[in-house]
Amino acid sequence: MSRGGIRINSGRKTPSSPYKEKTIPVRIPLSIKPDVLVYLEEYKKRISNNSEVSLDFPQALPNPPSLARPIYSGQVSAGQSRFPSPAQDYEQKFLDLNERYITDPPATFFFEVNGDSMIGAGIFHGDTVIVDRAAKYKSSSIVVADVDGEWMVKRFYKRGSVVKLLSENPEHPPITLSEGQELHVFGKVTYVIHKPE
Repeated sequence: MSRGGIRINSGRKTPSSPYKEKTIPVRIPLSIKPDVLVYLEEYKKRISNNSEVSLDFPQALPNPPSLARPIYSGQVSAGQSRFPSPAQDYEQKFLDLNERYITDPPATFFFEVNGDSMIGAGIFHGDTVIVDRAAKYKSSSIVVADVDGEWMVKRFYKRGSVVKLLSENPEHPPITLSEGQELHVFGKVTYVIHKPE
């Protein structure tokens, strides 16, 4: 029987605390682990910025309010074909972004992207990724993950016992998980909010 190897969502904790004080292990319900991790990430940021550290426990809204906006019934061309003027063919419809982009509201979180390691996947610095922590991910899925206390958006890769987090930028080498490292996949990236230049 083989032993050891990389275990996703388990492993040794980092020796140095990012919270600037001693830490202790605590047992929490598995269902709220992602919420606790989001809370701790914000707590860590505020400590590093010497900001006020009092925080409310993060929770996604179970029933976000509807915000339906008018949508044109046709399509807009990005190629050579031409579509009729909106004045020629317009049917009043409404689109609620929550309905289109959020499948499971309580499990959905937004993360702001910092860096350019995923530009090949259309994810740029300053973009916002929509992450569903209830969605099933697989090898090749783009995920938000925590590696030894560092949060990142990467393409998840798993082949046998080999686990990697891949970038979509040749200037950023892949991260190969080694024995003893802790990887927690927070959730799968389902959509990207990108502001055009």
